[in-house]
Amino acid sequence: MVIAHRGYSKKATENTISAFDAALLAGAKGIECDIRLTADDKAIVNHSNRIQVNDKKIKISKSTLTDLKKICKSSGHELLVLDDLFDYIKQRQAQFFLEVKTSAPSLVESIAQKIKEENLWEQVHIIGWSLFVKNALRAQSRHPKLQVGQFLHLPPYSYIRRPKKSYCVFLGWLDGIPGSQTLFRTLISPKRLAKLKSFLEKHGFNVMGGVINNNSGLELFKQAGITDIVTDRVAETVKYFKQN
Repeated sequence: MVIAHRGYSKKATENTISAFDAALLAGAKGIECDIRLTADDKAIVNHSNRIQVNDKKIKISKSTLTDLKKICKSSGHELLVLDDLFDYIKQRQAQFFLEVKTSAPSLVESIAQKIKEENLWEQVHIIGWSLFVKNALRAQSRHPKLQVGQFLHLPPYSYIRRPKKSYCVFLGWLDGIPGSQTLFRTLISPKRLAKLKSFLEKHGFNVMGGVINNNSGLELFKQAGITDIVTDRVAETVKYFKQN
């Protein structure tokens, strides 16, 4: 499964309906997007805590949803709220991975309640780094059908201390951090990656990769048997797996 990172940002503004449509049209079977809270605890889709409006940067966590809507409407900025996102999800045959960008319990609960209302347990996942996803992991006790995914900071450490129970884990690197990919590939050879995948699967985790944006990275994960990949290169990654 190719999972489009924030939609297809090469074709449209990231984290927008247009970007999601472009990703699905290019062959993606999953969409990753970012969810955070406004000052009045309303969930919206945006990666950064700031929205660029003309020459100003508006801080989301310090603004109410009403104020953000007014600002975005006047500037033509597309603002996607949680209800609109779920209306979109219901109409699509794709998996959605909602990355929480804050650890606030209210954010996790608002997402879980929307999943429950629409009965989308099999289609919508909550994912994130350990700092932000901890309350989603705890919420699994209240919502047994909730599918949670974790990004592993140090994958080899899983042998010493297994990640907390969840639906899946993500292995990979961050292109925005210099040396991240080099470090990962130095520490984890294709053989080690395959063994780590097997180890994690034996303990109940689905194993996915991300964010992988080059063919050598795709080959590394493919050799290890990991073919659920988060990527910015949607069309190229779809083509790669079709040809290989």
